[in-house]
Amino acid sequence: MRRKDPNEARAREMAALAGIDPDSRVPLPGSDRTMPAWVEFRLAARQERMAEEAKALAETLGPQKAQYQNSPLTVVGDHEEATIQQMRNCMSVGNVVAGALCADGHLGYAQPVGGVIAYEGQISISGVGFDIACGNLAVRLDTHFSDIADRVAAIARDIARAIPFGLGRDNPERVEHELLDDDDAWEASGMEDYRQKAAAQLGTAGAGNHYVDIFEGEDGHVWIGAHFGSRGLGHTTATRYLKMAGGKEGMNVPPAVVDEHSEIGRSYIAGMVLAGRYAYAGREWVVERVRQIIGGSITETVHNHHNYAW
Repeated sequence: MRRKDPNEARAREMAALAGIDPDSRVPLPGSDRTMPAWVEFRLAARQERMAEEAKALAETLGPQKAQYQNSPLTVVGDHEEATIQQMRNCMSVGNVVAGALCADGHLGYAQPVGGVIAYEGQISISGVGFDIACGNLAVRLDTHFSDIADRVAAIARDIARAIPFGLGRDNPERVEHELLDDDDAWEASGMEDYRQKAAAQLGTAGAGNHYVDIFEGEDGHVWIGAHFGSRGLGHTTATRYLKMAGGKEGMNVPPAVVDEHSEIGRSYIAGMVLAGRYAYAGREWVVERVRQIIGGSITETVHNHHNYAW
């Protein structure tokens, strides 16, 4: 039995208003199959619903201190109404000094992806998000791409065998790193009970839009690129502290904002920093492992991150 799509009823209405029979068949993009015509209106229906939910949430948000009301918000690029309203909702909670919605912004959990907010004396667990310190590491090798061009497929297979991809995967190669022995950091973060699981996952790349790849630079040299974050450690840290802060699950919910010098604030910041160090350690190990497969020496490194507040 097909699960009911929450956007179907409105999508059908939109199709009918456009003079189209919702149950007529239209081509399925990228396929030789067809689909009901109302499906073409599903995205518009979802956007409308999200915008309505965001506006409804705005009416329930509590009073904000006068000095933080109407703080400046910079919006770069064009965005859906629901995304802008979600950002405005976030700007209405806590000691907000300023905000920015970047050009790649889109709906997120409580706060838009691509949305940045500066607080005075506070930190947003929602704003940092679940994959703490997710980021990109790229290194340039002294190896010319032309030297490996005929074995790229074999290298790709070797990478897939050496680096575990997928949700919840452990690394069969035990990674030694000083972070795993930093007792003070694990205690301060409140994540001591996750240390062994984190140790087992260090050096895994996850799923979704995360990747490990090789590229040819403009100068003809090989680059190794990796994009992933703090794995289960970051997600568990975020989930745990969101719950402690009274945060709610979902997209159009108030952001969980805590005072940075409160007990929960200090512990969360310690957990966020720990997850950040872990994400960096994982990317560095993975890229070095790939370098060993390809050969050559590193001549340039670019390492940065998002989903953070330190």
